[in-house]
Amino acid sequence: MTSPEKDKAFFLAGLQELEPYLLSKELYWHVSPHATDFTQLTLGALLLVRERLKAWGDTDAMELAQQLDAVRSKWRSAWEEKVRREVRARSELWKDFIAARDASARQYPYQVRLRAMLALLLDDLRESPSEMLTSLDAHLKHKFHAGAFVWDVKLQAYFPQDQFWFLYGNIAS
Repeated sequence: MTSPEKDKAFFLAGLQELEPYLLSKELYWHVSPHATDFTQLTLGALLLVRERLKAWGDTDAMELAQQLDAVRSKWRSAWEEKVRREVRARSELWKDFIAARDASARQYPYQVRLRAMLALLLDDLRESPSEMLTSLDAHLKHKFHAGAFVWDVKLQAYFPQDQFWFLYGNIAS
């Protein structure tokens, strides 16, 4: 999936591109290096990687998070517009995975990052999940089997089960 080094490289590259990205019309932005599991910069990717950096215990994680917060504060309206667009796009991708007949337990640990990003994006906006996302969660719960945390156990403390319940189990094969 990823590693602390890859996440940090992506986050640093994303921070360098963040202002031009926010001021652009693009939702997905090319960023190098493609060192982590993300190939393009989005706010959801940055928020997820920010949490993973904290979980990995990166010594610069707090300072990097503050840099992200400073850009978010400076360009708040552009930030919120990108978040809203990304929530719509990621919701559609998550819907496609959940509805797919070939959705598998093997794919779930990778695909569930879409749902984790949605949680972080909605939290950033301080908004409740949409009706569509609530409906998708209900559909997922019919297929879902609670169990072990699906990502690296080192990340578990930063993704509490009460908020990120979908990371604690898998779908039926």
